[in-house]
Amino acid sequence: MFGKVVIGTLLALFVAVCAHGEVTESRVEGRRDVSVTVYNNDLGLVREIREIKLPGGETHLRYRGVPSRIDPTSVSVSVLKGLSGFELLEQNYEFDLMSPMKLMEKYVGKQVELAVTHPGTGKESILTATLLSVNEGPVFRIGNKIHLGHPGRVVVPEIPGNLIAQPTLVWLLDGKRGGGEIEVTYLTGGFSWKADYVALLGNDDQEMDLTGWVTLTNTSGASYDDAKLKLVAGDVHRVRRIERPRMRTDVQYEAAALKTGFEEEAFFEYHLYSLPRRTTIKDRQTKQLELLKAPGIGIEKEYVLAAIRHKDFRQPSYVKPDKEHPSVVLRFENSEKNNLEAPLPAGIFRLYKEDSEGMLQLVGEDRIDHTAKNETVSLEAGKAFDLTAERVIT
Repeated sequence: MFGKVVIGTLLALFVAVCAHGEVTESRVEGRRDVSVTVYNNDLGLVREIREIKLPGGETHLRYRGVPSRIDPTSVSVSVLKGLSGFELLEQNYEFDLMSPMKLMEKYVGKQVELAVTHPGTGKESILTATLLSVNEGPVFRIGNKIHLGHPGRVVVPEIPGNLIAQPTLVWLLDGKRGGGEIEVTYLTGGFSWKADYVALLGNDDQEMDLTGWVTLTNTSGASYDDAKLKLVAGDVHRVRRIERPRMRTDVQYEAAALKTGFEEEAFFEYHLYSLPRRTTIKDRQTKQLELLKAPGIGIEKEYVLAAIRHKDFRQPSYVKPDKEHPSVVLRFENSEKNNLEAPLPAGIFRLYKEDSEGMLQLVGEDRIDHTAKNETVSLEAGKAFDLTAERVIT
């Protein structure tokens, strides 16, 4: 027996021996290294190296600290050093998380205790009761009477073995006694990133200074301290899955300006951006990191009037449009001569320019798709106020 547990102040308890062998665990404190690769489509790939010790023979190892949105079917385990005879026999993903309501549900039909405080003396007394139901509130049988909404504090004798405090991988392992290091990789939802660009136009609209930022969001259910971070730009095809509904969570924001941006490399049919230093990725956090900085980019400004498509000018219903304002389009080459040396991930461009008092004003924004090196980027800033065009039909 574990001793009595009071709902509202639950403690995680650990059993040292079970029916099929000894039990041990691996916590985040045993992590020796971690790297996180983040994709555009709500996906992250985590690689961890942990040090573990086995007592020998069949052992249940509880691998703690995994995210709540892990895909347990994607877990891969390999031995890096030590652990002679290591063999993974079985894996279970336990996500029946402990809560006061879950614990009450486990004790429906069983005896519990009610701690009642006397309002006058403050003395506490214990009543024995049978928990009949927890639907829309607990229902107790005390003696021969049924009590609804009893004010007593519920006390249960122990925590059922199938309730855990946090999502956990449980492995059935076989191997010799000793320690070593394992590498564990898995996919998890809750990771996403996007690119945002801030462009400052020059006075003559022929040059601009560009700064690119990465906005990384982690709602996976786990934090990763001092991690290697990589970002994949591109559309990775995945099999569509039906996921469990996710609870809304608050997200914290953190900005981290870097002296150097990400290092880019071609990877399969995508592009990989690696942060040249380690960073901490907290759960429920949005982090901003500098992607690139490119001054003096040459731009060309054009006025464009789009054609009217899908119109039959011969129909009586056709109405000739009034005078129109053309769009202001800025174009630049994503090339080395423009101080740009890598493909640009998809994102939003925000264009700013200083007014006569030196204050920055927004002059337009547009979205770009993934843009390869040496391609031309076209940005629509808005409509030209002082220019109008009239269509002539012949």
